[in-house]
Amino acid sequence: MSSLTLMEGVDGMSLAQEGERLCRQSNFKAAIGYLELALKRGLNTDENMKAVSAVYSQLGNAYFALKDYDMALHYHQLDIETAMLLHDKLGLAKAHGNLGIAYKATGDFENALEHTMQHLNIAQEIHDKECESRALYNVASVLYCRAKARLNSCLRINEDSVDVDPISVSDLHSAVDYYLQNLRIVESSKDSAACGRTYGNLGNCYYLLGDYKTAVELYNKRLGLARRFGDRAAMKRTYTNLGNAFIFLKQAAKAVSYYRLALDMAVELKDELAEAQCCFNAGNGSAACGDHSTAAEYHVRYLRISRKLQNKTEETNACASLGADYRNLGDRKKAAYFYALGMELAFKVLCYLSV
Repeated sequence: MSSLTLMEGVDGMSLAQEGERLCRQSNFKAAIGYLELALKRGLNTDENMKAVSAVYSQLGNAYFALKDYDMALHYHQLDIETAMLLHDKLGLAKAHGNLGIAYKATGDFENALEHTMQHLNIAQEIHDKECESRALYNVASVLYCRAKARLNSCLRINEDSVDVDPISVSDLHSAVDYYLQNLRIVESSKDSAACGRTYGNLGNCYYLLGDYKTAVELYNKRLGLARRFGDRAAMKRTYTNLGNAFIFLKQAAKAVSYYRLALDMAVELKDELAEAQCCFNAGNGSAACGDHSTAAEYHVRYLRISRKLQNKTEETNACASLGADYRNLGDRKKAAYFYALGMELAFKVLCYLSV
């Protein structure tokens, strides 16, 4: 018998409170059951509509966490409508922000930008600095993601520059401006965790703009705060970002040292997918240094983990990398073997995707 069945006589408000508790524990699937049942039972409180608005917001966030973006959009839209009925400006601002981030996750950047700008406009209208800070961050993140999506679909003109699309460059400069406005607020409020996130995202913007030196400066600030708070996941990401930036700065040896640090973090976090990617990066960095023997060692490790995870796409990449490693080492037999294996795997992946 499910726990929800046992809740037959429980009132809506108690169900909503249990759903909220489960959300705090990140047990989103169970939380959704309680929150939706709470809506069906009715929330008989003195401030009924405010409670309904809160449940809509929690349901939107829970579905978002489970990557069910259609349902997240549905509930955040209901939250907007409820906040408007209540004339709740702060609630309306937050609901627009949540809806914008849900649209961003679906790749609908136009709607995402519209709602995050609504979030910002209302926050500034009501002079709520905390809300404004979050809105500035959200607007910047939408602009950054839109630029990155466009750049990923463009061919790079040369290896020294990623700013091949004027619209993307404009979006990135705008994102930098909004992140800097956010940074002024979070620095003044001494919110170190928020500062760290913004430093990292500013670094990402400058990286895509091809300003790798500025990116490194910002990544180092991000790294300092991540170390201070013992945030190993953030440390892993930042080590990788630093490695990538140093590759473009033609400092491959320095890049490899950061890729190795990222690999250590991935192992410590027991994140095998990240471990595989870090091995790939360390292998490529070693190859850039001319150390093809070490590159092959990392790429063999990358292949083993990819096989364990049954990730055929990563296996294919590993085989291609090993083919190049052994070719550079002068071992034609092994190079031919891995190139052939990579082609066979690539064909299987292509057949699977075309089904």
